[in-house]
Amino acid sequence: MTVGVGEDDVLALAQSAFELVEADAQAAAALAERALRLARRQRNGEGEVAALHALSFAQHELGDRRAIRTIRSAIRAGQHHGLTRRTALARRRLAMDLAGRGAFAAAIRELELAREGLDAHEQARSEVFRVAVLWYAGTTEPLAGVEGALATLREHGDSFWEAQLLRNRGGLLLERGQTRAAERDLIRARELFAGLGSTSAALAVETELARIALTRGDLPACLARVDEIDLHDVSPRVAAELSLLRAQATASARLRGESLQALGEAQAMWKRSGHDDYLARLEAVRLRLLAGDAIGARALALQTERSFAAQQRVVYAARATVLALSASIATGAVRRSGLRAGRRAAEILAGAGWRGEARRARLTVARAAVALGSPGVARRELAGCAVLLRRGPLADRIEAWHVEALLRLARGDRAGAQRALRAGLRLLEGYRETLGASDLRASASEMGVELAQLGLRVALAGADMNSVLAWADRLRGSALRLPPVTPPDAPELQDRAAELRQVSAEIWRAERSRGATRTLLARQATLERSIRRLSRHAAGGAGAGAAATGGVPSARRELTTALGGRALVELIELDGMLTALTLLDGHLSRHVLGSAEPVKEELEWLRFALVRLARRGHSAAQRATMRQGAEASAESIGERLAAPLARSVGDRGLVIVPTGSLHATPWAMLPQLQGRSVVVAPSAATWSALQAARGARRAKVALVAGPRLRHATGELAGLCDLYPRARTLSGREATVSAVMAALEGATIAHVACHGHFRSDSPLFSSLELADGPLNAYELQRLRRPPEMIVLSACDLGTSDTRPGDELLGFAAALIEMGTRTIIASVVPVPDSGAKRLMISLHGHLTAGDAPAIALAKAQTRLGAGRYGQAGFVCLGTG
Repeated sequence: MTVGVGEDDVLALAQSAFELVEADAQAAAALAERALRLARRQRNGEGEVAALHALSFAQHELGDRRAIRTIRSAIRAGQHHGLTRRTALARRRLAMDLAGRGAFAAAIRELELAREGLDAHEQARSEVFRVAVLWYAGTTEPLAGVEGALATLREHGDSFWEAQLLRNRGGLLLERGQTRAAERDLIRARELFAGLGSTSAALAVETELARIALTRGDLPACLARVDEIDLHDVSPRVAAELSLLRAQATASARLRGESLQALGEAQAMWKRSGHDDYLARLEAVRLRLLAGDAIGARALALQTERSFAAQQRVVYAARATVLALSASIATGAVRRSGLRAGRRAAEILAGAGWRGEARRARLTVARAAVALGSPGVARRELAGCAVLLRRGPLADRIEAWHVEALLRLARGDRAGAQRALRAGLRLLEGYRETLGASDLRASASEMGVELAQLGLRVALAGADMNSVLAWADRLRGSALRLPPVTPPDAPELQDRAAELRQVSAEIWRAERSRGATRTLLARQATLERSIRRLSRHAAGGAGAGAAATGGVPSARRELTTALGGRALVELIELDGMLTALTLLDGHLSRHVLGSAEPVKEELEWLRFALVRLARRGHSAAQRATMRQGAEASAESIGERLAAPLARSVGDRGLVIVPTGSLHATPWAMLPQLQGRSVVVAPSAATWSALQAARGARRAKVALVAGPRLRHATGELAGLCDLYPRARTLSGREATVSAVMAALEGATIAHVACHGHFRSDSPLFSSLELADGPLNAYELQRLRRPPEMIVLSACDLGTSDTRPGDELLGFAAALIEMGTRTIIASVVPVPDSGAKRLMISLHGHLTAGDAPAIALAKAQTRLGAGRYGQAGFVCLGTG
């Protein structure tokens, strides 16, 4: 750019710098400094003020603490030269900087001084700054002046400032819970910015629209909007807000690790930019609560409350007070003083027009009153937010029904309490149906755990065993019963998956040659993060909420008919104690098994021993010692879980519904279950649904041998004799695309290859094929999954267990997709014996045995009930 020396050129240069700030603050600062040097060289007073103003704006966006000093210099220069209008414009800039540091009263004074030196048009523009200060402050000030200001801006054709004002009012209305009005303002602001070519400003508005989607409970839409925005295209402040929004979104899905990471990124951005992270401080308290650190959350909430009170941010101080009360409830240390503080906070929020936050505050007060034994107070507070029983944010509505159930229990209405709890769970199920991603569905179940546990306690206190079974099964594995959703068919997602396979293959080659892997591993992590995020954009169906209650067998007769001569064993952990429900021949019994902790400890020792046995390099004496330890742990588990049920179930085949970490039990190792047909199911309802899902298919058998597995080729050769018409894939032919095609619509599939369970990201658990891994994300693209699949691979019967006994992993993905039976291992598989076990298993299958019976016979024949192949379990229907 060629710059002249005249007055007009200096002003034009300063104006160019000002207009560049939101797109590139660094370049704008350099341009403003250039204009400032020219203005001072020319002794151009107006040019100097304009340049200082632009420089201060750029410094503000960059988080440079010199911004206030620079704008004060502009004000002094303006006053010195008698430039009333320029001085007033600089005061508006100063007001924003003061507000960002919590000096709201001073900010309002600067805006009032600015108005005195401005005409009607600029006064209308000043409303942009006033609303922004109110937004920062969270005050009760009305917005009456906005409509008049908008009318003036439209008269002057001032689209940019009109968009700014709509954006700020929309953001403030959203904070106050007025989402419809906020959305109207924000959509119009985005249109205006886009029409003016102001991309950065339009993306900032898109951030607020994503926040509206989250407020409405549309998590996929929120995440999709956030992921579409490149942080490099927005200012540091907006980038921080985006990271905070991601933290809030993932926190709402109970994805704590991701949420804490995003919150940390937001806080770091705010720290670098010098902007106030007041919203992040509130979110940090909420995340600590979700993570179970109620004591730490309460301390942080009280500290945050004091800070906000000192800054006269009364609304945010009230919100911190409510969070402190929530933390007190979680610690079981609610006091009357906390209850009074909560009620005052609710009044402040209501008076400020923050209706959603006020209702949430009253709901928290109601819960606290229940904890203090004050049902009258609780009923009055709940009545004040009773609208949450019908509409509002999902978490608030579920909590409202929880409080309603507690109040009904307090007056002895057990049946009414259970109805209230079921109403809350129906809301959760309806919400889960709107989600398409498996991990979001599974993690969302945590919101209903307290309700299901309370319902189970009420049922156990009564004599109705049908009710006990229904509540034991109500929330368990319920995400797996939802209609499957195929991941988005986006080219970007498919490209990422293909690149991930390539990178994984390169990592394997580098590890074999002892080459460097750091860059490859970083790329792998980036690709996995991208695939995970893109997959979460998938929306589910309409939230009917039927499965929360209708998915649970309504009478034991249905289960009894499906069981035939088998027995159902449903394990329950509640308040640290294990209970078993058994159903056989229509008779339902309850068995108290004792503390859950010793069983979990023995299971850890058993799995540890089996992992070591699967490795090579141990001496015969060492292996004998390991086997002895494994058998001792298995015997101890059997004595605690199976022996107390022996008289009830006899020698029948079993359908076992485990709980928590017991899903990883190698059941064939337990002495009482050796040689017995055992089916493992996520829940009784899931098992019943899979039993009923029998569709007519043409026989199609797929046999696959993956690379670098010594016994795989021989295993396939033995199976080909049993299935002469099977489609076989081995060696280089066993690519991901070929295996997917072979699995599509198969009646029986057998896959012998290396398997990898990923506890850190269960849906990236995978089968190792010729061109890289086939993970659960890609597996979910099958339209018709195999009816039965045998995974002759390590660990792929294992699942990550989330609250509500929701399962995530390779096998769980197959069950969610509709595969009826899976035979897989829950521990590493030793090469020795795998071939013989699999050929024996399929021999019994082709002879007509049911899968669970065939597996039991094969394991018994090889002595695998004691060690070796005991890790294989039959999942699904059996």
